[in-house]
Amino acid sequence: MDEFRFPPDFAFLADARERVALYASANPVLAAVVAVFLIGIFTLLLNAAFSSSSTKSKGSLSSPETEGKRLPPHVPYTIPFVGSTVPYGVHPVKFLQQQQEKLGDCFTFLMLGRKMSFCLGPDGNHAVFNVKLKNATAEGAYDKLTVPVFGTEVVYDVDNARFMEQKKFVKDALTTTAFRKYMPMFEIEAEAFFDSWFPQGKDEFTIETFADMSELTIRTAAHCLLGKEIRQQLRDGVVSKLYHDLDRGLAPINVFFRWLPLPSYFNRDKAHDEMTRLFTRIIRERRASGDDDNSDVLQSLMTSKYRDGSCMSEAAISHMMIAILMAGQHTSSTTSSWILFELARRPDIVQALLEEQSNALTGTPNTPPHLLPSLDYDSVRALPLLDCVLKESLRLHAPIHTIMRKVEEDVVYKDFVIPKGHFLCASPQVSQSDPAYWPDPDRFDPYRHMNSTEEQSEWTINGVDVAQKSARSPFLPFGAGRHRCIGEAFAYLQNKTIVALLLRRYELSLPKDPKTGEGKFPETDFTSLIVVPVKGSKMILKKRKHD
Repeated sequence: MDEFRFPPDFAFLADARERVALYASANPVLAAVVAVFLIGIFTLLLNAAFSSSSTKSKGSLSSPETEGKRLPPHVPYTIPFVGSTVPYGVHPVKFLQQQQEKLGDCFTFLMLGRKMSFCLGPDGNHAVFNVKLKNATAEGAYDKLTVPVFGTEVVYDVDNARFMEQKKFVKDALTTTAFRKYMPMFEIEAEAFFDSWFPQGKDEFTIETFADMSELTIRTAAHCLLGKEIRQQLRDGVVSKLYHDLDRGLAPINVFFRWLPLPSYFNRDKAHDEMTRLFTRIIRERRASGDDDNSDVLQSLMTSKYRDGSCMSEAAISHMMIAILMAGQHTSSTTSSWILFELARRPDIVQALLEEQSNALTGTPNTPPHLLPSLDYDSVRALPLLDCVLKESLRLHAPIHTIMRKVEEDVVYKDFVIPKGHFLCASPQVSQSDPAYWPDPDRFDPYRHMNSTEEQSEWTINGVDVAQKSARSPFLPFGAGRHRCIGEAFAYLQNKTIVALLLRRYELSLPKDPKTGEGKFPETDFTSLIVVPVKGSKMILKKRKHD
């Protein structure tokens, strides 16, 4: 069949079609998603135009089920189904702050047909994190996203009670004894990775920070948590390829669509099956050989029992290991990246961190970095300023900006009713950026946390108690309540060790912006599920000179 040709008067359409085709071939997932959105919008607009319900007021979020209830104020919208998707998607934190200023701490907006009811501030954090299970569930909000990637029988594919038991199995493996064993593994992986950065004979090098931190954190996590067999597979490139295909399955769009006929979905499903087979084979080999003297999480899952006396199936163990790999790697890699970017423009804090290491390890502040002894579990915990750097980076750059629950029964929040079918949401990042709690909130100031430690979760900032272990807090980088991150202690240890060792070797700086001549701090990418620096954000490393 001959290719269709536009008439001469419409030749510009041929050029437009060619441009669209080139863009779609380079960005197939995004192009397909846009097509789905446009089809959905077009269909809904037709329905709205010809439906008898079109006489309703424009931009209303009311329905027969909500009549007579005092609903939160709603954000007006023009296009049905789409609602506030675009401004929220472009910069969710700024959008939420703007609506908070206009409407208060509780409001609802429409996003791709979903009614998103936000409760902001410490009270809102408390309401969402501690909502009763009969009223709202995390599995109802996230199952479309997580089950295809993690698998069945775990996390949001099971009821909350079973998931809590699974979390306990993992937490039981993250003991102080295990952490002490992990420290040499962290150092081995970090030093080997740093050695691979510099071409021979060069003293200065540019890295793509998030990509490199992602690779390093997956190596350390594999060595410590996933098992020696998985670490070997990383060397062979097998796990890395599977991980990246699974990672693409955690795009925000997948919260709304469990499956679409797109390459990323096919690759996700294939990678999940292969990863499941890999873990299953390792489980069977360990059991067949009697190899049970391991301090990793895999071994803990293999030997744990539920309260009813049953054990996790091989599939459930494999799927839980996939969940651990995906969840832990994302947050650690973005956290370490933001720490390095912030430190690159604060050489005074870098110097203070090196002096802190020197004092803790040698008893004097001026030991040259290359002469500092190895870190161990106790010495890493004796670095309070490094603790504060991690906390302040998490405050400014929380890995997850929005927490969601699906409302199963009406939720009462203050004077409002959030009806069944809505999504109950919180954004700790909004309260972590609130000047009422954090003076000069956009400034990177680790010293504001100096009277806090990993063990001491109560401290005062600007005259306000910051109760990190309470959900009614303006600072919740690891969540709260039953869904608090079980890997928090591991993340502190991992990130602090990586940063401490890197600062011993290298001076940090940001590439110059050609327009201003200043160091170019990366923009935030809100298009991925985890808040990361925009793709391609770089940093310059320079080897420290030895005196």
